[in-house]
Amino acid sequence: MIHIEICKAPEDLLANVNAWDGVAGGIPFRQSFWLHSWWQQFGDPARAYFLLARDEDDVCRGILPLERSPDDLRRLQTIAAGNVCTDHVSLLVNAKDRDEVIRGFANHLLEVAGDREFGWDQIDFDGTVAGDPTMESFLRCLQDFGNEPSVRTRMNVWFNRCEPTWDDLLTKRSRKYRHRVRRLLKQLDESDGELFVRDVSDPNQVHEGLSTLVRLHQQRWEGVGEPGTYADPRLLRFVTNATLEMSERGRLLLPQLVYRGEVIATELHYIGDDLRQYCYSTGVNHAFPELKPGILLNSYMFREAHRRGRAGIDYMRGDETYKSRLHSQPIPLLEITLFAKHARGQMRRAQDHATQMLKVQWRKMKELPQSCVLNLDEAFSDEYREYLPDQSVAKMPLGQYQTSSKLPVANAMEAHASATNAMDAVLKPTSAGVYPAFGLAAETV
Repeated sequence: MIHIEICKAPEDLLANVNAWDGVAGGIPFRQSFWLHSWWQQFGDPARAYFLLARDEDDVCRGILPLERSPDDLRRLQTIAAGNVCTDHVSLLVNAKDRDEVIRGFANHLLEVAGDREFGWDQIDFDGTVAGDPTMESFLRCLQDFGNEPSVRTRMNVWFNRCEPTWDDLLTKRSRKYRHRVRRLLKQLDESDGELFVRDVSDPNQVHEGLSTLVRLHQQRWEGVGEPGTYADPRLLRFVTNATLEMSERGRLLLPQLVYRGEVIATELHYIGDDLRQYCYSTGVNHAFPELKPGILLNSYMFREAHRRGRAGIDYMRGDETYKSRLHSQPIPLLEITLFAKHARGQMRRAQDHATQMLKVQWRKMKELPQSCVLNLDEAFSDEYREYLPDQSVAKMPLGQYQTSSKLPVANAMEAHASATNAMDAVLKPTSAGVYPAFGLAAETV
């Protein structure tokens, strides 16, 4: 029998790697390395709302990690949401326990909705991928209880699945694609060392590798008047800590495309239990358009994914044109909202509907992509299932897939000190009040 409770020690639960990752399905963005690192920078125990499912032996069978919104305590939301860009959000539960745990979570939430201490009016799920079977079961259970969820999408995640071999992949692509990719990779393979790819995922190299990625990433966004992902130092510390832990686990790839001694493109990949690579962040130096550094590194990494027997590369949220040019499969990213059945909840539903109508007009004026309303059959169609992570596979042995850098580290202690100094330069402003990696004045960060 499953017992549902609200966890009173979220920090301890997140730090319990075996319990947490035991129900995370092998997906990096559901695992402790990601969510615990986020919690250490952004978490507030006073706002935590973690539902925990335990069996009669006090074993954790499921987790639903939510928090109260900082400016609206009657509104719950998934943790690590918003600008963090956490994808593949769902309830954390193994398939064999799914039905019982989901019923327990749904019943509990509906029963306490009007409670003075544990009540809620609205719950937002940000980052669920279409077709997710656990989220579908949860929402249909709520629907059976008379609570109709609101489901929208305005962007996709993108997955490029590997074929048995690289040649098999090329034979299935268009002649234009084959010609472009072969031409790009040929200039890399025949460059005689002038142009090459190295991996800096070793723990002693991660700080410097991330500093380079941040610098290139921020330059791109600042150039178009946007702050960029890493403008918040807390977010940078969070990603740095998470990346270091994945490096220690042997689940990290941090490739750099180097041309004449200068890094001109880099990517940050995490590796899931089913050997899917998740490309979380990229950085490109656009001063070398003739080399097409971004698409060159993309192509190299996809070829490497085939060579290493990976499931494919998940390019995550965002509809950038390069993802479709790579022939990746788009899968809708869902924004799911639940409203309590009491009067306050239904008032919020009406307000949300009015707000969405205004957003439609605003997006029309700005010529931005529109949000699309989906019913549950559309949002969880079987057509998306084949592109989701395989959560049934055995866990990948830690360290098995860690790669070494092309340039070895001669002295680990010296490299670690150098890397620490490099990250300190990122996290601290200069005497002139500027963050070096961002080019931003301290007061703007």
